[in-house]
Amino acid sequence: MTKILITSAILIMHVGISSAASSNKVENVYDNLGLLLLGGLALFVIIAAGITIIKILDAMVRDRQGENQVDLDVAKAESTPASEPLWRSLYRQATKAVPVSREKEILLDHDYDGIKELDNNLPPWWLAMFYVTIVWGVLYFGYYHLTDYGMSSHEAYTAEMAAAAQEVAAFRSTQTVMVDETNVTTMDSEADLAKGKQIYDINCVVCHLDNGAGLVGPNLTDEYWINGGSIQDIFSTIKYGVPEKGMIAWSAQIKPDDMQRVASYVMTLQGTNPPNGKAPEGEKYVPESESTAPTTDEDKEDTETI
Repeated sequence: MTKILITSAILIMHVGISSAASSNKVENVYDNLGLLLLGGLALFVIIAAGITIIKILDAMVRDRQGENQVDLDVAKAESTPASEPLWRSLYRQATKAVPVSREKEILLDHDYDGIKELDNNLPPWWLAMFYVTIVWGVLYFGYYHLTDYGMSSHEAYTAEMAAAAQEVAAFRSTQTVMVDETNVTTMDSEADLAKGKQIYDINCVVCHLDNGAGLVGPNLTDEYWINGGSIQDIFSTIKYGVPEKGMIAWSAQIKPDDMQRVASYVMTLQGTNPPNGKAPEGEKYVPESESTAPTTDEDKEDTETI
């Protein structure tokens, strides 16, 4: 009987691990765990059933062969009658409850204010479940940390994030208009700039005036910017807003391609120097092409002269 139980448990765990090993790590990471849980549950049921059957058979054999050495009167009083229901016999074997007449045998030699304690055994079903959890813990640790079959939670997270990034990239490739601060460029066609000015006149003149001189908002015609003066910076400012300055995020009201047109139009206001322009705010913006331009021979001569 024991050989049958062990063989069945090994076959169940082998099928679970083999199925997990042949599956894709990214798509079936939770399926693998489900197979292991199923195998562990089956193993627990087999062990619990086996222990119960073995205990019952052992008790029956001992009763028949007279191997119980307890006093005859006590044995007769505690012997199971032939008419005892099966469920009561199974309960007695599963709990190992000591009859009241034998409580003195398991009574501990101390009491607390008259309260006495019995040294009862743990129920076999509880011990069986405890041993199953130990076996499960060892198998779990070995599967996920000592083999290449299972992925740790960190590895699963990394794999899922990579898969999600691929899905996002695939989605972006199907979109005709997908402009953001990472790929926005300056538009220079008259139609786009006219559209940008139209949107600017509707939404932006209240704070920046129609000529960009600035009122509540900063001056858009000078070289100084609070949040950067590149096309990416201006687009990002329009998209996300500046809550601390009272500027809302326009991404909910203006489409990405229209925000690109507005940002491009704002860049055309540079250097127009309208009358009554607001004082500069922020830091002077130097285009990257100018700030990283190589030093010429004339610049070197001027530096040496100075």
